[in-house]
Amino acid sequence: MAIDNHFMIQKFLSRQKIIVAFCGITNMPLLVCDPDSYNDQVWVFENENLLKKFAAAYIQRKVPIRGAIIPKNAFKNFYTTLFSIGANELVYTAEGSVSKFPLEEVVKRPDYSSLPEAARPVENPELQLTGLYFLQEFGRQVPNEEKENLQQLDEEFSVNMVRARYIVGVELKDGPGTVAEKMARRQYSIPILKGKNGDVLQPVFSDMFEFSKFRQKRQLNAIAVPFSSLKALLIKDAKGFILNPGGFHAIMPPALLDALSARFPEEAKKGAEEAKRIAQTAAGVVNHAPDSQGAPAGAQHSKVTVMPGAEEKE
Repeated sequence: MAIDNHFMIQKFLSRQKIIVAFCGITNMPLLVCDPDSYNDQVWVFENENLLKKFAAAYIQRKVPIRGAIIPKNAFKNFYTTLFSIGANELVYTAEGSVSKFPLEEVVKRPDYSSLPEAARPVENPELQLTGLYFLQEFGRQVPNEEKENLQQLDEEFSVNMVRARYIVGVELKDGPGTVAEKMARRQYSIPILKGKNGDVLQPVFSDMFEFSKFRQKRQLNAIAVPFSSLKALLIKDAKGFILNPGGFHAIMPPALLDALSARFPEEAKKGAEEAKRIAQTAAGVVNHAPDSQGAPAGAQHSKVTVMPGAEEKE
């Protein structure tokens, strides 16, 4: 028999704040796979003491946990972003009780079905989900033989890396021409990040939420490209890409791109063909900026350029 959570959810949403368990390895909400239902959970707490009790077992396993306070006025945006990482359940721990809420009963999932396919925002929940699980385990400061299911987690993350379309931020040079024309003429620059060791990395993003963390007030255009086109955008001095620098910050050196292309050639081909099909549907290149009336609730508003591929950059 289905459980009616309406009253409990309304009580939960009436709180002035919640504390969310974040993983120090990924800088993202901790993901927990329920051993019975296999739901992908994010855990939230009534107070800090409850978080500390929960975190103790993870800290013992060398998974650092911190609490992030989410105020009531940020609930909707926060819960909506959880769809982008593939979560489907919230677990709320209060004094004396633990409640599980399907995420879609807490906040409505954004519906982009009314938008043309090329105008829909880039989303990669499977990439985020498998990446978070892999990195939560891979980043534990213990010998590799003590890490659980690492090979399977790596396989799942790797194939989703190849299947994904990515957002690359570019700054177009002044002058006449469309985004596509300027990209073809290489009239653009790409932002870079420098590591503590001086290595140059180029940021790429799984979705508009991750892109918006980085962009902030920068005048960057969002370019959607398939995995197979990433390497063509790598500048001369870059050591590789960094995926979601404001999130799980996974490093993607050229050797990894080549290895994954060789390991999953059919997936790479399908991804390139899908990107080309979407671009052709949009008459080659499409710019769109959904207005507040046409965009779903909780949508990340931005202009995105859909491209079938990428020219090599100087």
